[in-house]
Amino acid sequence: MNNIAEGWKSFHQAEKKQFYNFARRSCGEVRSMTYVLGDNATISKHDADSLREQAIHTGKLDSGLIRSVGS
Repeated sequence: MNNIAEGWKSFHQAEKKQFYNFARRSCGEVRSMTYVLGDNATISKHDADSLREQAIHTGKLDSGLIRSVGS
């Protein structure tokens, strides 16, 4: 969320895109951690699956922000 906010306030397109990419990569890290948490029974499989789906959805939203900035 902070990376998106920081990118949003940037005046430079390349900098915006960079922060949006940081946010998208963070979603990937969260997805990865859901497997670790689920495999170690730290959280239930249902909760791990739910978190993973939310991370996937958020990553797609981040991808939309990146596309909106353009090349």
